[in-house]
Amino acid sequence: MRAETGVRVHADLIVGLPGEDLASFGAGFDRLVALGPQEIQVGILKRLRGTPIVRHDRDWEMIYSPHAPYEVLATKTMDFATIQKMRRFARYWDLVANSGNFVRTTPLLWRDASPFAEFMRWSEWLFGKCGRTHAIALNSLAEMLREYLTKERGNDEAQVAEAMEKDLSPRKSSREGGATRQARHLKRSPIAKSP
Repeated sequence: MRAETGVRVHADLIVGLPGEDLASFGAGFDRLVALGPQEIQVGILKRLRGTPIVRHDRDWEMIYSPHAPYEVLATKTMDFATIQKMRRFARYWDLVANSGNFVRTTPLLWRDASPFAEFMRWSEWLFGKCGRTHAIALNSLAEMLREYLTKERGNDEAQVAEAMEKDLSPRKSSREGGATRQARHLKRSPIAKSP
């Protein structure tokens, strides 16, 4: 669709569907990354009133938050700790891959490996490093990403620096021009295969 129409593709993946475990979610995530949409929105399953998802509650031991937006907390195949890891994964994915700030740098996280497994590794490292998912300044995030790619993953420092410079330099000049997240995505998908 992207090649033939030039349309911007935004895809959604939901964590916590009945019967899905971490491995099957990861396989689906990797398939979607290989298709190269501009954004993959990772969300946690919500139980909306009147939807038929409730018919699976007993069989799949679905436990939801009692408070709106009624997100799933655990299932038969994903425990509470796993759902919390995926909540962090989703937040960091949005900050790094979906933001449009790191379109050249993001693919360096996985190279020829599983995007899901490698981004999960980064997500766990980042949470261990900063202990939060919000209030992370762009400069701090960039520095932690550089540190992770070079010191933890052994990527070439010059290659990482070049990718990050290309990613962040247009951002400086675009502040005056009002470039949006979507406009940054149109140049190149951050989840396309690395160059």
